[in-house]
Amino acid sequence: MVDSKKPSGQFGVKQKHMWQFLILVATIIVVNVGSDSLYKRFDLTKEKRYTLSQTTHDLVDKLDEPLYIQIFLDGEFPQEYRRLRNATQDLLNEYQHISNGQLIYRFEDLLTDKPIKEKDDILKQLSTKGVQITRPEIGQDQATSEKFIIPAGLVNYKGKEYPLNLLKREFGQPLEEDINGSIELLEYEIGNVIRKCVVDREIKIAFTQGHGELEPIYLADITQSLEEFYTVEGLNINLTDTACSKQFIAQISAAPDKAGEILLNGVMNQMNTYQALIIAKPRISFLDEELFLLDQYVMNGGKLIWLAEPLIAEMDSVAKYGSIMTADYNLNVNDLLFRYGVRINPSLIQDLNCHGIPVLAKGASGQPGFLPWLFYPIFAPQGEHPIIRNMTSVWGRFAAGIDTLPNSNAKKTVLLQSSNTSRIANNPVNVSLELLSLKPTPEMFRHPNNIAAVLVEGQFKSLYAHRRSMKQRSPIPFKSGIENNAMIVISDGDLIANQTDKEKKQVYPLGYDKYASKAFKEPVEFANKKFFLNCVDYLCDESNLIDVRSKKIELRLLDKGKIQKEKTKWQLINMVLPLVLLFIFGLINAWIRRRKYA
Repeated sequence: MVDSKKPSGQFGVKQKHMWQFLILVATIIVVNVGSDSLYKRFDLTKEKRYTLSQTTHDLVDKLDEPLYIQIFLDGEFPQEYRRLRNATQDLLNEYQHISNGQLIYRFEDLLTDKPIKEKDDILKQLSTKGVQITRPEIGQDQATSEKFIIPAGLVNYKGKEYPLNLLKREFGQPLEEDINGSIELLEYEIGNVIRKCVVDREIKIAFTQGHGELEPIYLADITQSLEEFYTVEGLNINLTDTACSKQFIAQISAAPDKAGEILLNGVMNQMNTYQALIIAKPRISFLDEELFLLDQYVMNGGKLIWLAEPLIAEMDSVAKYGSIMTADYNLNVNDLLFRYGVRINPSLIQDLNCHGIPVLAKGASGQPGFLPWLFYPIFAPQGEHPIIRNMTSVWGRFAAGIDTLPNSNAKKTVLLQSSNTSRIANNPVNVSLELLSLKPTPEMFRHPNNIAAVLVEGQFKSLYAHRRSMKQRSPIPFKSGIENNAMIVISDGDLIANQTDKEKKQVYPLGYDKYASKAFKEPVEFANKKFFLNCVDYLCDESNLIDVRSKKIELRLLDKGKIQKEKTKWQLINMVLPLVLLFIFGLINAWIRRRKYA
């Protein structure tokens, strides 16, 4: 009886194992089939570096044709750049997935195995398209190299081509930190190029005119950059200027007794068609009626960017006469800005951390070269605000100091400020080339962190809330305040002024210094353009792509000094120790087997 049941039991066990095997095979098939149609990636990184923001999703959803991206960061290059390449590929994989096949990318090595002449032609062609080219940094124990790296690419969409630069370099900063900062900004940079592709430029902004603002030639580069995203126009708000009033001539002629009312209403209606007004270096005083228009523009939700210098100080005059004494422009804007919680002081920032000027013969004691100029502070933005996060240095020219005033209903965020070795020179200031021949005394520069740009956001109250006369004279419906708005105040009008070459009729990129570039025989460029574009985007961009700049990725670097010092120890641990452990395990295993099966 026992023997007859044993085969039956064995058959049951075999049948059970067979079913388990079939279930396993079926599960594997289902998982594989399902994985082809279902895709899910789990981002286990602390910073969620591979999780794209909702803003990015919204931008990619606007693609109605395939978008092609060529990335030239490929081939043989140092390990640091390999991190940037891999991070770019990982992120583009995410972009490709959420685009449902509308975004197509490839990595391409353009330089390897190419003759020198062909390489030069490729580099020149890419450079004219705005593509960034660099040489790898060489360590002390490495041989010199003439190789070039292209940490950039080109984006093609609907027949148009856009550069995509991946690496953000800061002079004097370690490459590892630059690479990490660039990785943090990858989503923003890629998203920004996609934004250029799909933007419809419905948002309108305007540079004000009529008060001696910067001429169009000095705003050419920033205007061109803004026009990639916005409709940019000029708007004359000087009520006494015929260029402002002539467009209302027909209405005024029909009702001359209501000329003032027609003019104020007309200008106010024009202002309200723009989401932001940029007041770039005004030099003519504002009338009370004009300030009233600006105030009501803010109260109705309009955004203002002030680039207002209180003092007359021009480098052309200094170069011509050797020295000048500053004077006040008397712009008549102090009360208005004071009401909003900001005061631009009649002063100039002097900073030991400064840019320079080419030495001129007159007043420079015959010293050749390019010397530091205390009135050209270099602002190193610090902070986590999306406007300035990972921002490189910004070049200031005759910037004034700004005070922020207590106001519980409006938040002030400092965007630009001087270094710890700076001071304030109050009006009148003697701006003389003789300062170039003097050695600054560090003890005199102990007034640090002087504000040159500030963001004000929150509740705003009208300057004219308690001034009945202006309200009674104005035909415009009056608003006494607004619960939530924002404006930016910058005390340097030349911050967005590009240099020019009038003989060649050439406009240089904003932030590029042709004099320093000539002196140092290499391009010298600051982040003025990027800073101002971020300011405008923060106030006006409805896609909120600027918020993506807040993504932070922690840099976890190995200590290179410690690596070099303990190199042999770790080589032994990683190469010899595993073999020793394996040998010991073999001996123990052999001993156990002898004991068990002896």
